[in-house]
Amino acid sequence: MVRQAHHKMKTEILQKDAPVLRKTAKSVPVKEIGSKKIQNILSRMKEALYTEEDGVAIAAPQIGESLRIFVVKGDVLTFIRNKNGKLETQELSEKKVPEDMIFINPEITKTSKKKKDMEEGCLSVRWLYGYVKRSEKVTIRSHDENGKLKERGASGLLAQIFQHETDHLNGILFIDTATNVRDMPPEHPQTKVKPATSKLKFVFFGASTFSRYVLEELESAGFSPALKITSAREPLPVEKLRELKADVFIVASFGKILPKEIIDLPKYKTLNVHPSLLPKLRGATPIQNTILGLGEPGVTIMKLDEKIDHGPILAQIPIPISPWPDHYRTVEEKLGRAGGQLLGPILSKWVTGKIEKKIQNDLEASYTKEVKKEDGLLELDGPAEVNWRKVLAYSNWPGAYIIFKNKFGKEVRVVIKDAEIRDGKFRPTRIVPAGKKEMSWEDFLRGN
Repeated sequence: MVRQAHHKMKTEILQKDAPVLRKTAKSVPVKEIGSKKIQNILSRMKEALYTEEDGVAIAAPQIGESLRIFVVKGDVLTFIRNKNGKLETQELSEKKVPEDMIFINPEITKTSKKKKDMEEGCLSVRWLYGYVKRSEKVTIRSHDENGKLKERGASGLLAQIFQHETDHLNGILFIDTATNVRDMPPEHPQTKVKPATSKLKFVFFGASTFSRYVLEELESAGFSPALKITSAREPLPVEKLRELKADVFIVASFGKILPKEIIDLPKYKTLNVHPSLLPKLRGATPIQNTILGLGEPGVTIMKLDEKIDHGPILAQIPIPISPWPDHYRTVEEKLGRAGGQLLGPILSKWVTGKIEKKIQNDLEASYTKEVKKEDGLLELDGPAEVNWRKVLAYSNWPGAYIIFKNKFGKEVRVVIKDAEIRDGKFRPTRIVPAGKKEMSWEDFLRGN
């Protein structure tokens, strides 16, 4: 090897089309862990990792080495989210900076049943970001750089990193399973909000979990409401709304129809975040009806008028959700977060007159109705697909349920928490009998 006197070649981080990223990496023989070859690979991995400001971990295949190794920055446990939702480290003295964590031949031995959609990016998939369902807690066993076998548990960001990097070693990229994937290079408006836009004065109307997700995404992009109205039951503070002289009102699943005098009060009127691809599924229950198969998952930003979900469309986007269909709360969160992310860039364009409005075609409109308790009733011998989708759509409320007659002739109300279609037939998997705790369907049948 010829040594260069003044500089050495920078270690390249391979991008998603590199074949090595799709291979299952090989284990490192324990006796070779302390070798110059492995130590050199670790040095190159750290060098590549520290050239990227937003990098928190790196796997060996990302520098072209198909070996089961990944490195996590030592300061990752000091990471916090700034006001724009981005990860950054707290200031630390040199004495306090933790050493980088080395994982050789890692194996995730335990995962929590509880999972969460977590936002991810990747140094090998620039500049795409999306949401991946990850276990909130994991336990990992691996060798360190000295060949010593260790085991540690992790939660939150560190647990997410362990799963992401282990995927790399198995030839999996986060985009294979991610939802709501979007391109966000550094100059993208979603990653850098213009100061004038972030000072926009707005009132947020939202009284649901969906609206909370919308607002979280807005706030992470630098948009903070001057006033939040979170109860549809209380009278609107009309005088306070007038005194605020807000630029715009934003409504997201508020649960009350605003009168025209309120809609028209702000300078730039009132915008609505709606969880369907309008004009399909106007009304109160678009998410449930999307899960039931009556529409494609997506979100729409529209200018509100006095009619239900009728105003002109400013933007809309389908949201791929995998697996599909899924439980209500999962779909609700993905659509809510997507709506907030879509609205951020739209706001600046709307107030500067750079958005073209599109009138809805009323002939293509469909309407949803309020869900009633009795809508959750299933017939076990009914259409399998219909039953399964009802379990998912009504998992938040009212719950899909059956009236089961046990071997003693007694009728029992059984809420079905989860189900599957097996060999073309609908089959409950997790249930809650009236007055009892959640159990498997098999356990219930054994006792009834």
